[in-house]
Amino acid sequence: MAQEKKIERCKYAFLHIKGDYHCVQAGWEDDKVAPTDEEKCEKCSNFKSRYLEFPVTVNNIEHEKLKYNEDTWHCKMGALVKVRPCGEEYGKKTYLGFYLGDLPLCITGSFNREKGIYKVGTMSNPAIYVPELRKIVFGCESWWEEIQSPDEIKDITDDDISNVWYVKLVKAMENPEQKEV
Repeated sequence: MAQEKKIERCKYAFLHIKGDYHCVQAGWEDDKVAPTDEEKCEKCSNFKSRYLEFPVTVNNIEHEKLKYNEDTWHCKMGALVKVRPCGEEYGKKTYLGFYLGDLPLCITGSFNREKGIYKVGTMSNPAIYVPELRKIVFGCESWWEEIQSPDEIKDITDDDISNVWYVKLVKAMENPEQKEV
């Protein structure tokens, strides 16, 4: 892979629709935006990369406190839930599960260039343990809801999913002539 040119890496240089570059180092106001090119950019002393380029100096690493919330989504940890994972391998089957609370889904990181501080944290999501699958299914990869009475023990159907407000909204956006939302 070829090394990108300085003008392509500079956080102040933007490619204009006409194919030339503009520099916004002085500001975003029209009178401060200046046309630029590779030669001007190479000589510029205000270069800052739009990317994290190595080597970097890290002065400190901060760890965000793990946020564990057992009472979210109006559901208590350990509650009985029904869950229908989205993957085709599950064949639209609804499973019985136990709500574990919001658990980390992935690790996140951010770097403050001025202070040299790297911050590590997590992104969480509702987690459900499904004994039949012997795995945790996250809320973002399924349809799920708490079971509060024996009457609510039924499969989650395509009709149930189609009647969720945000699914109706997306369908209405896809089909503007459809009036129902």
